[in-house]
Amino acid sequence: MTNSPDAGSTSPHTEASPSTPIAERSIPRATLHSGKELAASRLRTRLWWLTGLCVLLAIGLVVTSVRSQGKRITIHFLDGYGLKAGDTLRYRGIDVGSVSNVQLDADLQGVEVSIQLLPGNERVAVEGSQFWIARARLRLGQVTGLDTVLGAKYVGVVPGEPNAALASHFVGQEMPLGFTDGQSLEIRVLFPAGEGLQEGDPVRYRGISVGEVTSVELASDAEAVAVGVRLVGASRELARVGTQFWIERPRLDLTEVRGLETLIGGRYIAMQPTTLGSPGNAQVSGEFTGLAEPPPLPRRDGSLEIELDASRRLGIVRGAPVTYRGLEVGRVSQVGLASDGASVKTSITIEPEYAELVRDNSKWWATSGIQFEAGLRGVQVSVESLSAWIRGGIAFATPPTPGEHVVTGHRFMLEAEPQPEWLQWQPRIAMRSARNSPNGLALPSPVRVVASWQASWLGLYRRRTLETWSIALSDNSLRVPADFIRRAQQTGSDVTIEVAGQSFALADSPLGTAPLDDALLLASLSLPSDARLTVWPTEDIATSWSSESVLLVVNPELREPLAIDGTRLSNSLAGEVGIAPGVAIAPALSGSPVINAASGKLLGLLLLDNGQWSIGTF
Repeated sequence: MTNSPDAGSTSPHTEASPSTPIAERSIPRATLHSGKELAASRLRTRLWWLTGLCVLLAIGLVVTSVRSQGKRITIHFLDGYGLKAGDTLRYRGIDVGSVSNVQLDADLQGVEVSIQLLPGNERVAVEGSQFWIARARLRLGQVTGLDTVLGAKYVGVVPGEPNAALASHFVGQEMPLGFTDGQSLEIRVLFPAGEGLQEGDPVRYRGISVGEVTSVELASDAEAVAVGVRLVGASRELARVGTQFWIERPRLDLTEVRGLETLIGGRYIAMQPTTLGSPGNAQVSGEFTGLAEPPPLPRRDGSLEIELDASRRLGIVRGAPVTYRGLEVGRVSQVGLASDGASVKTSITIEPEYAELVRDNSKWWATSGIQFEAGLRGVQVSVESLSAWIRGGIAFATPPTPGEHVVTGHRFMLEAEPQPEWLQWQPRIAMRSARNSPNGLALPSPVRVVASWQASWLGLYRRRTLETWSIALSDNSLRVPADFIRRAQQTGSDVTIEVAGQSFALADSPLGTAPLDDALLLASLSLPSDARLTVWPTEDIATSWSSESVLLVVNPELREPLAIDGTRLSNSLAGEVGIAPGVAIAPALSGSPVINAASGKLLGLLLLDNGQWSIGTF
């Protein structure tokens, strides 16, 4: 039975009085507790265990929550553009994080944006990653961020290199990137003026965007504008020493009209890679000095560059046209004083397809594009072209007997006005585009044939001759105009044929003295057995021609073949090709072989009948 201690009893936990006998103090006493007290004690012990377990569970939840939130980064922008907490961070249209806080930085010079990345997206925040605030932007030739007009703004990102180190602090871009794929190269170009260039404007080469402007700011010396440029993909190889950059913008003045497309599409940076050797021989550079004006047109392969000397400028400016018969065939690339100051030197470039027209006996003169003629019928004013009228120009002509070809650097005199006969010259020169191989076109070797006989006049005999050209074929035959044989037969005398240093009687040949058929255009003579002639293979004889063909008349008396455009030809009779009356050909060329410039095959012989030219085909 449990006894409750009375009020006067000493508690077992109370220290014994010093007067208490030692025997009494050494005897322990038992304390009796009720069942309720024991139950309460056990409950308090269990509550402490439960509290500790809850604390451990809470710590685990906090750690798990922190780990599940991903990496936290901060981005510095110059302007927040209405960005707020809860907006997203997007990459390729997918949310990879969210904005947790937007606040001004300590010096009030920008905005600090805190972003919580979603787990597993840490690789978007590495060194070199680019961030920008996507918003609606409307500019000439560029509209971006339309999805933010109705929806919320967001932060866009393009990650840096995959092997780059993780980072937590970034500086944001003002403009969204136009090129988000492929490797890029950052360069800087110094221009004399910015010309309204802005971040995000494209960089173009041959009309194709190859990069974009990343920054526009004054240079450290305030004497130029430093423009940051990002070149993407294969265009990185174009950033080599010698490459030229300029800002393309509208230009409208009395000397040049260009860049009109920038009125709608906006300004851009144009570039022209170096032409000094192959790209692999030039070093890649990160610093360039831009041009204030576009460079001259690039020189095409095969173009001809020549120089003209004049006593004065004659109104010629860079970019002025060079014309032949009123057709533009080149451009003025540079105008300036000669090194000795005694004359004005004008450099011009002739396009490759017209280089054949320039010979060492060509004549050059300045043209304003306006001609006045006063007479009994009044005053006539003719304008060659608006371009020549505004900028002036240069014209040239080549004589009917063209001289030798010229090479780059050849010099001519530039006259103020042309001589009247220069304007009448009409040489027939085969253009380079009409030939299949300008340097390797095989030409036939015409053979001179002479028919001779003795004629009597007042009892005196004298030698008379007829001459023509012919072609020797590989079948051991000599093809001559049939009219040549008819005229020789009509002499009524013993006619001797002279060819290749040999002679034989016409009567002893297979042709004999029997009259030839009037429809026959070409006659065939047998070659002497010991004749040393260059023959033309019969397999290289053309069977047809077209209006797009250019035919070449080959003759040793011509410095080069005489060209006849296919549009001046017509099929008149079987085996005959007619030539338009307006084509001027010297009578001495009768019998000359004619070849197709495109195929290099022999078409026939040139024939003259009653003042009308034609081609007798095989």
